[in-house]
Amino acid sequence: MSKIEIINRALLKLGEPPISSLSDAAFGKSYEMIYDDVKKLLLSAYPWRFATTIKQLAQQQEKFGKRYMYRLPFDCLLLLRVIDTDLAASLSCYELAGQSIVLEQQAVVAAEYVQNVDDDATFSPLFREALAAKIAAELAMRLKHSVNFKQVFENEFYNLILQAELTNEIAKCVEQMPENSWVSVRHTY
Repeated sequence: MSKIEIINRALLKLGEPPISSLSDAAFGKSYEMIYDDVKKLLLSAYPWRFATTIKQLAQQQEKFGKRYMYRLPFDCLLLLRVIDTDLAASLSCYELAGQSIVLEQQAVVAAEYVQNVDDDATFSPLFREALAAKIAAELAMRLKHSVNFKQVFENEFYNLILQAELTNEIAKCVEQMPENSWVSVRHTY
């Protein structure tokens, strides 16, 4: 489904006629701006499985005080975890400084993150539908001058997010037990 098709889905929800191109539509530039903003917002707000990737990070020449810096990828919208690839384990002791991860010691690290996806064809069906609902909510005031319409589509959006979480299209964070937990104590006896 393309950008135009997703925007048309939002317009149809509002009872508006579909458009054939963004340049021909009366509000074409507004539609495109809202689409791009809402897409980035939606991708950065939830760990969508179709947009999740892992990349090794390059160590930067500059340091953060005496600590080491690793540049996040340019397409990173939501950092999920930092992985020490030598230990094959998640790191919990790191800081973010701008677009970089800061560590006390040198390591080979990778980042698991939600990336900015430009290919609309790779969107999952629930993401596309949630995106259309959120765009419809954004356009409701401009096209229909109705808070009620906006609320209807906001509710639809949140129901679609809940459905995406239930069907595992949005990843759930698994909480790991710390090393000094009662589980490790139990195994020593």
